[in-house]
Amino acid sequence: MFTEFVNFEDLDNLESITSHTLISYVGQSAYVKHPNDHYYSFNDISNDLALRLLKLPVGYHSLILYPNIETIRKIYAEYIDLIIEENNVAILFLPYYDTIDKVRQELMTKGLDVRKYERNNSLILIDFAKVVDNPYLGIPAAFGLKEFINKIQAYNKNKNLFVIADMSLYNHSKNIDELLKYERLSDDGYCNQNWRQLCLYHKVDFHLMFTDEQKQKIFDYHKDKVIVL
Repeated sequence: MFTEFVNFEDLDNLESITSHTLISYVGQSAYVKHPNDHYYSFNDISNDLALRLLKLPVGYHSLILYPNIETIRKIYAEYIDLIIEENNVAILFLPYYDTIDKVRQELMTKGLDVRKYERNNSLILIDFAKVVDNPYLGIPAAFGLKEFINKIQAYNKNKNLFVIADMSLYNHSKNIDELLKYERLSDDGYCNQNWRQLCLYHKVDFHLMFTDEQKQKIFDYHKDKVIVL
């Protein structure tokens, strides 16, 4: 069994986390139970997690397993809200279950001037399914995602790029082998680039799209960079 619980404080010291640690926030009803048996509201957890994700160095490729869309909305809204105020930042968000309009709505509830950030190219919102289905933007398979990100980075070469992509899409497009190739890039050193990436997976999709052996590979590829909500 590869699951190990890690205290919140340990996340501040990435060197202390073993190479196959699975960081887990365990949900219970409207609250989240931490392994030390203290309870926190989910708003506290989402803010805490977003702050810690913000501290990850450039080149980090992290994986988040989420239980429902309401949970991941809080995480991505908090994360984008924190990042967007930085100078020279470009955020590429590729949602799957949420529409672009819904993402805009969630971000506006945080007080963000979404249209302003989209106009100055600090925020790039693209429906992941439409990207995959568009032969002109085209990433026909997950492995092409790196080329797509390269193009976005080249266009924003003077900015620090943050990528958030809901990989649940690939449970429905059935490009699992290509997705595994892409995820392996995080282990091969490709992501030692000028961007940080969060790969999101709905837990149900993650369970359905991978065999147990493939799941283990995914966790191995991400080493100490897996978060379960």
